[in-house]
Amino acid sequence: RNPHTISIFCSEHNVQECLSHINMEVSSLGLPPVWSELDGSSVLNVVAVLNRMYDLIQLHHKSLRTVENMEVEQLKLNSNVDFLKLTTTRLKEQLDVSKRESTGLLERERQLLLKVKSLQNCLKNEKEEVQKLQNIIASRASQYNHDMKRKEREFNKLKERLNQLLADKKERKQAIDVLNNIGRADGKRSLWKTEKTEAKHEGEMYKTLLNDYDSRQRELVLENAELKKVLHQMKKEMMSVLRSRKLALRGEKADLSGTQAASEEDEEEVFDSNKESLELTCVHAREKLTNSIRLQWRRLKSHVERLDSQVSLTQMSKSTTG
Repeated sequence: RNPHTISIFCSEHNVQECLSHINMEVSSLGLPPVWSELDGSSVLNVVAVLNRMYDLIQLHHKSLRTVENMEVEQLKLNSNVDFLKLTTTRLKEQLDVSKRESTGLLERERQLLLKVKSLQNCLKNEKEEVQKLQNIIASRASQYNHDMKRKEREFNKLKERLNQLLADKKERKQAIDVLNNIGRADGKRSLWKTEKTEAKHEGEMYKTLLNDYDSRQRELVLENAELKKVLHQMKKEMMSVLRSRKLALRGEKADLSGTQAASEEDEEEVFDSNKESLELTCVHAREKLTNSIRLQWRRLKSHVERLDSQVSLTQMSKSTTG
């Protein structure tokens, strides 16, 4: 049906009915009626009809503007809905990515906690190992001092025994005559055994013994000073190493077990060497003890430095991943 086709609404036969219908429609729109009944006769007010037509036209324009505004608002709402849909989709994707990252971070945190726990156990084991080595060094130092005191007591006993023998020799009368005199190495004749010559020989002997005793005493003092210096240096280095280790140390159990097995074998060798050194001279015992202490300290220091390097590598990996 063509919208511009004029439909037949009013004819000559239904004018009153059309006027009544239009009047009702206009009244329903809130406009005054277009005709009125006066003295039983109906009079059509042309001015009123024109005014109503103008009002209807204005209402139609207003309705058109309202429809246009509503269409514009609808377009805006549609674009906003599309934008919100896109935003929602993007936010969902970001949420999924965040969830995956959160899961990865939680797994990373769990691994780091396990590593920290392992490093704490390694640090505890290393502290126990250092304490064990300190106890071994202290026990060996006390054993060395005990041996030195025992050697001094034996030396004093030998000296007393020698003095006693010399005193007994003075008091004892000579009962054996020398039949064949043995010549001296320089070919000179020996002097007669008089009190003066015996006193001279005795004085030389005492002088020789005193010189040997003094030299031995000086050697013992130097050895004690050297051992004290070595122990003091080792203590300072161990304290500095332990103080510098602020983070947990990391080490594989295989390396730790191998290092502990090697240290135990070294300790057994050192103990065996100490048992053998008890039968040797004091100088030999001092050299074995000093060498064993220095050997263990070098191994301990190298092991601690290796663990420190592993901790630094762990910290660098953490900083790069962070």
